[in-house]
Amino acid sequence: MITIKNLVKRYGTHCALDHVDLHVDKGIILGLLGPNGAGKTTLVSILNGLTDFQEGTVEIFGLELDKEPRAIRRRSSFIPQSLALYDNLTVIENLRFFAGIQKISGQCLRDTLDSALSVNRLHSMLDQKAGTLSGGQKRRLNIAIGLLNNPEILYFDEPTAGIDPELRNDILETIRCFKEQGKTVIYTSHYMPEIEKICDEVAIIDHGRIIRQGPLATLLQEEKGGSAIIELLPASEKKLQQLVDHHDDVERVDATTLIMHRHNGQKMGRILSALESEGFAIRQIRYGTQNLEALFLRLTSPERDHA
Repeated sequence: MITIKNLVKRYGTHCALDHVDLHVDKGIILGLLGPNGAGKTTLVSILNGLTDFQEGTVEIFGLELDKEPRAIRRRSSFIPQSLALYDNLTVIENLRFFAGIQKISGQCLRDTLDSALSVNRLHSMLDQKAGTLSGGQKRRLNIAIGLLNNPEILYFDEPTAGIDPELRNDILETIRCFKEQGKTVIYTSHYMPEIEKICDEVAIIDHGRIIRQGPLATLLQEEKGGSAIIELLPASEKKLQQLVDHHDDVERVDATTLIMHRHNGQKMGRILSALESEGFAIRQIRYGTQNLEALFLRLTSPERDHA
């Protein structure tokens, strides 16, 4: 459904996407992960025709993106993190306004409107102004707007940011149902448990490159178990790196996080004693992290060379 080959995007001398290769099959939910500045937003913007690129090819539905962007956009939808709606309009007025922009009318509008309202449980709020809705209700309206063209591909950018856990689960269930309808979903999020809950496959991007892609279950099975994440209170990064350099199976993820691979009681005891003797305060230790978070931290550690 989506095939990207040798995709390059530069902003001046900065290479935001460095020969990216990615394939996404029809009817799956793909989690796109990466640190801030890794290239996630740039990649999604290109796929939605919002940003151009210098090299490579992008095919969606078998169509070349740089030659038939309108035909592709008619069959896709991008639901941004920022809410794309008007507070002074009611729910139904917002939906009709955005349908008008896309020139959706008649029976097609009636069908997609009813489906969008049902999936997001908005029927009881039709005459309520968007500005009076809760954060979660606004998110659901944002999703409903994105469904008006009955898209085959949906792109979600951090759709649960800033909402409470109950509404987050509600929205995740809504997104998961799109797969049952045969739609393809590209989902970006910083919440690892969300990705593990709803995604079939994961692509991890760092420094403009896809450094790992595949079925989530396969990626996690390939990981060596027994990892532990040690979180510290802020202290000297230089001092912390010097300490890490003298201990095997320990990596510094950032200024306050270490990940230990293949740990045992003896190794853990040594690193904890060393941290204490150097004046580092431990905030928490999480054991048994044979999960997506451990994989992500290991692959995107700033000390790791991805070249």
